[in-house]
Amino acid sequence: QRTFTATGTMSPYILAKLDTDGSVSTATKVASGETRVGFTTREVLTAGDSTGIVLLNGGGTAYGTAHGTITNAGTALYGGPGGKVSPTASGGVIGFSLTSAAADDVIEVLLHESA
Repeated sequence: QRTFTATGTMSPYILAKLDTDGSVSTATKVASGETRVGFTTREVLTAGDSTGIVLLNGGGTAYGTAHGTITNAGTALYGGPGGKVSPTASGGVIGFSLTSAAADDVIEVLLHESA
């Protein structure tokens, strides 16, 4: 985990992207060519506040918010709209679900080593 300054409000358990000034903001979607760093660990209410990020390259697990239904444990997950994780292929695999989930559920994600 690493601490970053947020450029705006951010929800907990969503993918964050690295901005050009070294701060983070909500990832919009993998296909947009963003540099994703990891998952937020808490809500950010004000721009300039710090947030913990569980780094994608750190291995282990992190908590993420499901964009849609995830039917099985072991489902490959990708970046989706609003920094949520999605089973819809878009860019590289971020990790794998450890449980099934409905939209907006917070789930544990086994991070993919090359994410």
